[in-house]
Amino acid sequence: MKESEPKVATIIPIIKGLPKATLSYFTKEDLKIGTFVKIPLRGGNALGIVSSISDARENKVSIKKASFSLKKLSSTKNEGGSRLPASFIVAAEKTADFYATTIGNILGALIPKFFLENPNLINSSNDLSLGEPKKEFLLIQLNHDERFQEYKSLIRESFARKKSILFCVPTHEEALQAFDFFSQGISTYSFLTSNKSPNQLKEILKKAHQSDHPILFITTPAFLSFNRTDLETIILERENSRSYKTLTRPFINIKNFLEYYARESNKTLILGDSVLSLETLYKEKQGKYAELSPLKWRTSSDSHSTLVDMKKTIRQNEGGKVEFEIFSPEMRSMIKKAVSEKRKVFLFGVRKGLAPSTVCSDCGSVLACENCGAPVVLHNASKSDRIYICHACGAKRSAETRCDTCQNWNLSPLGIGIDRIREEITKLFSNTPVFVLDKEHAKTAVQASKIVKSFAGERGGIIIGTEMAFLYLKKIPYVGLISLDSLFSIPDFGINERIFYLVTRLLEIAETEAIIQTRNIGKQIIQFAESGSILDFYRTEIEERKDLSYPPFSLFIKVTTDGTPSEIEKKFVLLKNLFVDQKPNFIKGRGMKTNRLSLSMILRLSREDWPKENLREKLLLLPTDFLIKVDPESIL
Repeated sequence: MKESEPKVATIIPIIKGLPKATLSYFTKEDLKIGTFVKIPLRGGNALGIVSSISDARENKVSIKKASFSLKKLSSTKNEGGSRLPASFIVAAEKTADFYATTIGNILGALIPKFFLENPNLINSSNDLSLGEPKKEFLLIQLNHDERFQEYKSLIRESFARKKSILFCVPTHEEALQAFDFFSQGISTYSFLTSNKSPNQLKEILKKAHQSDHPILFITTPAFLSFNRTDLETIILERENSRSYKTLTRPFINIKNFLEYYARESNKTLILGDSVLSLETLYKEKQGKYAELSPLKWRTSSDSHSTLVDMKKTIRQNEGGKVEFEIFSPEMRSMIKKAVSEKRKVFLFGVRKGLAPSTVCSDCGSVLACENCGAPVVLHNASKSDRIYICHACGAKRSAETRCDTCQNWNLSPLGIGIDRIREEITKLFSNTPVFVLDKEHAKTAVQASKIVKSFAGERGGIIIGTEMAFLYLKKIPYVGLISLDSLFSIPDFGINERIFYLVTRLLEIAETEAIIQTRNIGKQIIQFAESGSILDFYRTEIEERKDLSYPPFSLFIKVTTDGTPSEIEKKFVLLKNLFVDQKPNFIKGRGMKTNRLSLSMILRLSREDWPKENLREKLLLLPTDFLIKVDPESIL
């Protein structure tokens, strides 16, 4: 083609909420696939990516028959000839197919605003797949310290072969920690994107591209579109982390995209964690993944752990009322020992506030948010007052309230929250410094780091935290799990896996002694977790999921919406008629706002049958007030 000859450019608009996956425009420019361009859209300009180019003369018939006229592509945003690698676009297309959304939505989620504004900093290097044998996906299942030593050896080997590595972690804090560990001795060739200003990012990325030496590029999922000609390996650290699943549209798992991307670009993908996800372990057993090093099926720890039955701590007060002790004699003894030795203690709780839920003792109803219907959590508003706070929408409710259902006052707080743990600890150990690390007390990473720094500066001390604390704490001499029993009440097919993972991560932190308290002492999952038996847990859990046809033996698609009672009825009829062949199940409940209801439709498919084009097209027809989640964490 000559530059003067008209062409038709198929463009992927990078804009959320656009129903069309691609748009077509006339152009006379010599554009390449993956080039960033500005496109006229909705009365203004938007950013898009070229997905294909064809001769306009060859498409003359189809252009004339089209029900719309093609607009001219007036300008491009192709600074320095930079463009997105073709393999990245193909992987995004496959990810869009899997999650029943448009490729524009996927690219909008995968490409940071910084790259959209500076496309010259994306490297469109040719993929390594040409003429090379296909690379395997590799697994590493070792505790944190062993795993990172394995990564360090891998980085040295890659550098010796003149190959670069991209190391992806789920959070900024973990990226900073990984950089501190790996950059020792190779700081000139190590690059970090976390917590950088736009100007700093420009300099970092320019140096990363210009380096003649292989590099280690450490990032969160935000900069997975970074590329170099010699980039051969992608490491996805903490593969089992829920943080790789996006919380807003499009609802995707970053791991799935990376699998598509690694296949299309023929890069080596390594998945690592202390306990890999059940789905990943299942694929390993099926021969779909290989081992980087022999998988460790039992976690190891230098600390001594004890499982304590909290049912034995129930007692009656003078009035005959049943009271529950927060700390077992074993837990009190461990904390007392740590305080006397002036050594540090970490106490873990799974919920914020004083009590995770409040139940009416007369009718059994759970006290809910008056705004959105989610269960409210009891908190301390001041030293003398308490208040209910909704962790879903932030609405507050007076502690002086009645049951919504029967209007009685007999409300009973249930569960053990972080604030209640702190109350009891300060009573028992009033002269010991106590710190709290959760999202209520540390709303930003800076605040969290400040709390951890203050805790580290004390000789001894007790820190109480939720799962968030795992990101900031390293080794702590004494560790106690106060309660995770509230998790067992969650009717979620993946809850056992989450409990096992939480306990395993907690025990990794323990340096000397760990105590796990539970009122579910008879449950195998707790015993497997305390003993570190990954293999026993896997065998039991995979067998149960197979019997119930749960993932990974099937795939769920969940469609949710809300509305007034009349709106919900119309939406129910729409979904029932549209998906009649799939025999859907429906769940109705209270909506996220007053006087509104929620509706969920659940489809269960064989994994081999997805993506299915006709079903995907039906899902894409749904209006934007229907949320589509393919392979969701929960079906409730």
